[in-house]
Amino acid sequence: MFPNCPKCGFDLTRGGAAPVEQYPSCGLVFRKYFQALAGAPAREKSSPAETETEERPALLARFLYVSEEVEPWRVYAGAVLLAASIFFGVRFALMDIPEWEMAGTFFHGAMVPFHEFGHLLFMPLGEFMMLAGGSFAQILMPLGFLALFALKNRDNFSAALMLWWSGTQWIDLAPYAYDAKTPQHILLTGRTGDTGAHDYIDMLGTIGLLNRAHQVAWVMHKLGILLMIVAWAWGAYLLWRQFQRRSPP
Repeated sequence: MFPNCPKCGFDLTRGGAAPVEQYPSCGLVFRKYFQALAGAPAREKSSPAETETEERPALLARFLYVSEEVEPWRVYAGAVLLAASIFFGVRFALMDIPEWEMAGTFFHGAMVPFHEFGHLLFMPLGEFMMLAGGSFAQILMPLGFLALFALKNRDNFSAALMLWWSGTQWIDLAPYAYDAKTPQHILLTGRTGDTGAHDYIDMLGTIGLLNRAHQVAWVMHKLGILLMIVAWAWGAYLLWRQFQRRSPP
């Protein structure tokens, strides 16, 4: 503490005054004065609105992050993967829902074990959640990888592909929901759903939407297409940024 105020010259020791944080004569605050001498800006409390405004761009920037320098092979490999996802995604979107053509693809067969595991995983949450757990597992597993790639590995292009994968699962499940109204397809049990063990007959029946199974399937199918389009736009933007930042050969 200075014996005299550096601003107005007030003698703080006069009258045996005790040390204070602010000179009473001119209002000079020690802390701010020392910050000014050191060249540090005074710390101001941000308002809730300013904090929220700062957080939103930061969250968006996290999902649009691209390394300052990208190896060329990653750019070209990403272009091949994006093109493949568009090729298969368009094929899936054009498949006939009632015929469940998606069931004949590798993507469907690869997810069947995870679908069945989902029933076991959600079993402790009750009968309805056990039935829905198979579909949840198909949809949420790619989203779990999305979070891993985007938030931990900072690999947003791979995260975009995981969003595409999740979209394909909505398309894969749409025929299952469609079949609930008039069961025709042979399930893993070797029987049609009208003899039991049909997830969507039980789920849609419980919530009173069994007669609207075709409309539910249509919504699921279109949601899957929408997620794929968002994934393609996200991936294309990241790929363009990576191409701009590719390292020289």
